[in-house]
Amino acid sequence: MDPVTAQSGKSLASPSSALPSGILGNITIVVMVCGPSMVGMMLTILIPVLPEIAKEVPVGRSMLIAMPTMGIVVGGIIAGYLLSRASARTIMLSMIAVFGIVGMAGMVLQGWPLLISRFLTGVVATCVSAASTTLVGEHIPIEKRPRVLGLQMAGSSIAGVIAMNISGLLSDGFGWRASFALFPAIAILILVPGALLIPASRRPQTGTAAADPTAKVKSGWRLVFDMWPLYLFLLAMHATVYTSNSQTPFLLADQGVASAAVRSRLQSINQIMIVLSAFAYPLTRRILGTRWIPAFFLTMAAAGLVTLGLSHNLLQVGIALALMGIGSGTLFPHQSNLVLARAAPEIRGRAVGLMVSTQFLADSINPWVYPPLASAVGGLPNALIAVGLACVIGIVVALGYGARATNIAVPEGAKSYGH
Repeated sequence: MDPVTAQSGKSLASPSSALPSGILGNITIVVMVCGPSMVGMMLTILIPVLPEIAKEVPVGRSMLIAMPTMGIVVGGIIAGYLLSRASARTIMLSMIAVFGIVGMAGMVLQGWPLLISRFLTGVVATCVSAASTTLVGEHIPIEKRPRVLGLQMAGSSIAGVIAMNISGLLSDGFGWRASFALFPAIAILILVPGALLIPASRRPQTGTAAADPTAKVKSGWRLVFDMWPLYLFLLAMHATVYTSNSQTPFLLADQGVASAAVRSRLQSINQIMIVLSAFAYPLTRRILGTRWIPAFFLTMAAAGLVTLGLSHNLLQVGIALALMGIGSGTLFPHQSNLVLARAAPEIRGRAVGLMVSTQFLADSINPWVYPPLASAVGGLPNALIAVGLACVIGIVVALGYGARATNIAVPEGAKSYGH
């Protein structure tokens, strides 16, 4: 998350915020916004060792991949419930502690208990992520959110790259179970400064609901009905972009890449491009406008998937992962910015929780789609090409949307990191 501190002492916090000013305020923000990085690391830590873990559990690779993402789906719903009853700071810090404990259990568990622990880790990580993004909406003014959210996603990907490569080295040196030692280490690294630096956050407002028992129900229905097109779009997009995580390790294994460290270095290309694209998100938004961004990351996804399916060497795999990383790095901060901007404060926690659930519901669907599709079209490479070509249809739809839509105004303070 270090890019946030590159503001040369300028604080990203609101002058009226409880956050301190200057460098200390930026350090506080680094810790406060780390929630999505924990979801990312929860997944990337085990990407290099998925083929080894698949040999130790009583299910196929699809269930192995889907267990943590199903936990994330459930976690998003639970997070929305918790955030309507307790402060975001309380939820975030308590769930970070549980993250370390549950994640560490993978060092000793086997079979179904191991799979269940992966599910629970997904639930807990999502609660941390939803609370973290809710804190952004609470403490960061709207004109600075694109910068903070872009930096949040960039930092999350940097953390994912580091964790994934450490995991690969630990696995090659000490066995795949050694990778699980990273979970308590990460929890301690974030929990200690978080408890010291993150200011108290407001408790959920209950006065309106107390005066009008139907108020909370109305807010929930308004969230569902007013924002469902956005969630439906995110469902389709994430079902596509998760392919880089869910299928690339197995594609590389089929191509004879047996080293977990080599696989992690290749996957790092995807994460590095996510970092760069997320960091550039305010600039991308200023150049393309909100109406053309969907067509942009669909184009990157299509090009990456087709290239990955046609790949015959590691260079081509790296290019494909880079293209998909550019698309993902633009999508992630864009979706958070849209949800925070559209959700009223009283339903912000539920809106963020539902966003995370939608994202990882799509990720859970992804590994179940590819095996039957690969059987139908003659192998995993052809399945990747088929999904990439389907994205071309999405590009046409997105271009039509862009031609009819108008850009959402970009606040002056959100136009660049140098502002």
